[in-house]
Amino acid sequence: MMFILGDISYTQIPNFLLISIIGMLILSLIFGLFMNKFILAPVLTFLISAVCAFILPNFFDIKYPALLGYAVFLTVISLILSAIFWYVTKDSRDRKNRERRANNERQEFEDRQNRERFNDSNDVR
Repeated sequence: MMFILGDISYTQIPNFLLISIIGMLILSLIFGLFMNKFILAPVLTFLISAVCAFILPNFFDIKYPALLGYAVFLTVISLILSAIFWYVTKDSRDRKNRERRANNERQEFEDRQNRERFNDSNDVR
C-alpha cells in the first residue's frame, strides 16, 4: 500500500514538526554561532529526533511512519546551517587568533624586556 501525503490530516502531527524545526534552528544557532561547536548541532539534532521517532509513536497515534527519515532530513538541514555558520564566522575567528597571537608575542617581549632590566639593575649593585 502506498503512502500518500493527503492521508495525513493537518491536525495529526503539526506540533512535533513545528517544535522539531524550531529546536533544530535553536540548536544550530547556539552551537554554531555562540559556542563555535559546529558539528555538535547536527549530532544532537539527529540523536534527539531519532529518540523521538521511536518514542512518540508509542504514546500518540501518529500515522506518519517516516519519523526517522524526518530526523535525517533535519540533521542534513542542521549540517548545512553549521557549514554556513562556519564559513560566515571564519574571518572573525582568524582575526581573533591573530590578535591573540599578537598579544602573546607582545607579552613575551615585555616579559623579556622586564627580565633584562631587572637583571641589569641587579648586576649594577
